[in-house]
Amino acid sequence: MLNFDWISHIDIGAAKFIVSLSFLLPLIFAMTLKKEYIYSGAKDMKLWRNLKLWIALLSCIMLILYFLF
Repeated sequence: MLNFDWISHIDIGAAKFIVSLSFLLPLIFAMTLKKEYIYSGAKDMKLWRNLKLWIALLSCIMLILYFLF
């Protein structure tokens, strides 16, 4: 069986920081993508096709839910 006793020694603040960072890393990655890559293969460059918009929205929702509960 798996033994997770080591994780009980991690501070709650440090654990929240690690989880928050795991939500923010995809956001940082998406923000560094070039516009040509985001819209490659798209017929038009409409706003709803922008990956940066969606990843920012989803990251904010996940962080808000995480800090509320």
